[in-house]
Amino acid sequence: MMRHNWFPNPMLGDPKPTRSLDCSVNQWGSPGSPGIILRHSSDLIGGYAEWVVSGLPAGVRCAFVASCGAAEATDTFRGPLMEVRDSRSATLGRSENWANNRRLRVGLTVPSDGVVRLIFRGRTGKDTAFYQIICTEAGSDESFFTGSTMPLNIN
Repeated sequence: MMRHNWFPNPMLGDPKPTRSLDCSVNQWGSPGSPGIILRHSSDLIGGYAEWVVSGLPAGVRCAFVASCGAAEATDTFRGPLMEVRDSRSATLGRSENWANNRRLRVGLTVPSDGVVRLIFRGRTGKDTAFYQIICTEAGSDESFFTGSTMPLNIN
């Protein structure tokens, strides 16, 4: 089976989210662990970055997966660290509201228009990193994509 990663490879240059609030988004990590960092611009609220991804196959079960960076026990986040919404802003899935160096997974079913909004939220007043980001078909081999197998383009 051919695997797809619908999240753009951050090692191709600075990733450009469709929308960001209270942060700038930059490339982060190494070739073996590519990722993004939400550089906070407010000490009062965490960053928010969103990618609108289209062309996904309607009705397919997918997984939005990423590793988050370090967080202290007293840190708060803007909301769920990761969330998926459809083109009309209905929530399809979300992760927990706090995590420290963990692999996070949000399961979803692709809506009929094939459009999803992949959302990241950062820590209040601090930069927040996410690594090994994928949006792929759900299944036993979701971990197929690593730094060395990240596709160069969005499929």
